[in-house]
Amino acid sequence: MVIIPSRRRFLLGSAALLLGACGARQVGPSDGGDGIRLRFWTMQLKPTFEDYLNRVIVDFQGQYPDTRVEWVDVPWGEMETKILTAVAANTGPDVVNLNPLFASKLAEREALLDLETQVSATERAAYFPNLWQANQLVRAGSAAAITFGLPWYVASDITLYNRALLEEAGWDPDRPPGTYAELAQMAPLIRERTGKYAFLLTMDGSQVLEAMVQMGLSLLDEEGKAGFDNPAGEAAFAYWVELFQSGGIPREVLTESHRRTLELYQSGELAFLLTGPQFLRQIQENAPDIAAVTDVAPQIAGSDGRVSAAVMNVAIPKATLYPERAVQLALFLTNAQNQLEFSQLANTLPSTVATAADPYFTGTAATVLDKARLVSAAQLERSQVLIPPVEGLADLQKIIYEELQRAMLGEKSVQVAVRDAAQRWNG
Repeated sequence: MVIIPSRRRFLLGSAALLLGACGARQVGPSDGGDGIRLRFWTMQLKPTFEDYLNRVIVDFQGQYPDTRVEWVDVPWGEMETKILTAVAANTGPDVVNLNPLFASKLAEREALLDLETQVSATERAAYFPNLWQANQLVRAGSAAAITFGLPWYVASDITLYNRALLEEAGWDPDRPPGTYAELAQMAPLIRERTGKYAFLLTMDGSQVLEAMVQMGLSLLDEEGKAGFDNPAGEAAFAYWVELFQSGGIPREVLTESHRRTLELYQSGELAFLLTGPQFLRQIQENAPDIAAVTDVAPQIAGSDGRVSAAVMNVAIPKATLYPERAVQLALFLTNAQNQLEFSQLANTLPSTVATAADPYFTGTAATVLDKARLVSAAQLERSQVLIPPVEGLADLQKIIYEELQRAMLGEKSVQVAVRDAAQRWNG
């Protein structure tokens, strides 16, 4: 669930840009008098999924003969500007594929339909509740959430690990660590008995931040202030400081990227790689010897078992002339059958409970690739978007990482680093 703090930390874009976003849509080329014409935008799905989506559109039009769907695919890098501009000009699509960050910018301006009121309880129950909540906003001072999109396809990291290194370290390779606490226990064993490192999460992305949230750190409170200046925040900082200063993780954590982590795993220098299942194929191609001893396990989690996920959604601008039919198209795109086919084509996870129960996600694993798919699907019930689409997220992450690095290097204590990070964010 996304919380909008009162201090306007969320990215608003230009107020002028969105002025009038909730007004009636201007007459455009899709508003002819020959039936309902829905404009549907996706985010970089052509050409790979062109045949699939064309089939889905034909099937939808077969169910609703009075409706025609005009599909436009927008490059990822252009979507944010394009959708904000189009909605501001009342020339936006009727249905649009966004991620929660982009969609929340429109939802905050009340430019999207609240699907909580447009979708029945039975229809809502088709989706995993935790993934449904990934598309919700709660305004400060309001108890009611606004649901700005239907969850569509999902990605969730798993743990790849080197069974040979675990055996050499004297750890049962059939029982790899499941939590960050267990991983920290194993790290010195790996280092002492194999000369290798247990793992490396780098700071070029959000992985370290997500791990800290899994450990109990709260990024923000309901007012948008730092929510981590407390014992839970200090414990999350202390985890990385202790591992770094004890030599349990490579010093490269300060400077390197996920690419380097993959290189180290492929060269046999890391016991664990926390990443997406898709990297298994790359390891098989680049390092077949390492691939031969690689097994998969669920994503490393905190004590509450939450794992991180990335969710794409389908939203409906308020200015649509055909809200009921637009909702039907969104439901059709994300129904269980269509998600199953898309998951098989795209190697993604579904947001619907029925799709995840299909034998494709619950059957027997003949290969490690199959096992990766089954393991990642099995953790859908506890998958969440752990970092909300808050305005200035890059700044917040930069502040936390900088203060964490200073503590890791011994320039300040954990307590001072946490306090300084909070003060820098609160301004």
